[in-house]
Amino acid sequence: MNKTILIVLIVAVATLALMMGGLGLKMLLHKEKEFRRPCANADPKTGRCAHCTCDLKKKP
Repeated sequence: MNKTILIVLIVAVATLALMMGGLGLKMLLHKEKEFRRPCANADPKTGRCAHCTCDLKKKP
């Protein structure tokens, strides 16, 4: 039983490490781009952000 828990834990940690490594690699390869979080509260009619923090930084 303890062996099974240890194997599952190792697989979970290895998966998380691979995901974090992939994210780090993506950030290294795309230095000139800006990573943004898309607005989760969009108006379905217009597609614009409705009362969302992503609307605070408007481009001139």
